[in-house]
Amino acid sequence: MPTTISRLTGLEDFVACEKLQADLVGASARSTLPVPALAAIDRSGGLLLGAWETEGGRRSLRGALVDLVAEADGYPARFSVLLAVDRAFANRGVAQALRAAERAASVRANVDLVYWWSDPLVGAAAHVAFNRLGAIATGHTRNALGPLDDEPNRGLATDRIRVEWWIDAPRVIAVLDEDRIPPHYGLGLDRMQLLTRSTTRPSGQRGPTSVDGTPTKPFVLVEVPADLRTLRARDPSAARDWRLTCREAVELLFSNGYLIVGFVHEGGRSFHLFERTDRGTVLGRSRAA
Repeated sequence: MPTTISRLTGLEDFVACEKLQADLVGASARSTLPVPALAAIDRSGGLLLGAWETEGGRRSLRGALVDLVAEADGYPARFSVLLAVDRAFANRGVAQALRAAERAASVRANVDLVYWWSDPLVGAAAHVAFNRLGAIATGHTRNALGPLDDEPNRGLATDRIRVEWWIDAPRVIAVLDEDRIPPHYGLGLDRMQLLTRSTTRPSGQRGPTSVDGTPTKPFVLVEVPADLRTLRARDPSAARDWRLTCREAVELLFSNGYLIVGFVHEGGRSFHLFERTDRGTVLGRSRAA
């Protein structure tokens, strides 16, 4: 069934949003936004959006997005604290539809930047952000949320990258409004350096082995798990090793003037694509470098 996007505006909507989160991460998880917090965010001018499925006259919430009012360098911005999609509706465009509605609301509010924290090991989120939306990542925070004993985070430090979505940048306009492929799709593998090494472990899961400490090319690949959820279930130690290896590689690259500009999935393996560049250059680009 198709979904429709609308604002979450009252108690019934907030209860549905709380339940969606609980279904995804557990009813007792500290990482959820409960009804009182959602009501406060709504009252304080935040943006709360829902993706609804209607069948037989009954509405069901299949996705939700929550933004806080924020600022960046003194300019109005929005900080996304929640993007949740019912697992049965994954890979059906729900997240992109919510982001599209968020972009339209931001334009009406004269907001140019929406930013959020994202787990660098979650490839699906990276694919949407960098390949579908034209976002970039500009920084990394170790254990940003502290230890969380919920399904997506249990046993791992909550490292996060800062994803920036400049909604009216030429890069974003080209991808979303002009239906162009992201600029990095035109790159050949010969122009990329693989910074991390990995191998298949006895568990059948891939794990990291080393980080090459010398990035030399303008474009650098950092491998991450192809499916973090499956990896955590089958080989938790490999997931922990990926966290530490990714942390080392990502911090090295950000400190050397690189930004994340894309996400590559090739041969069953997944990689963040870094470019040595500055924010203004990459955001102003709408064609292959």
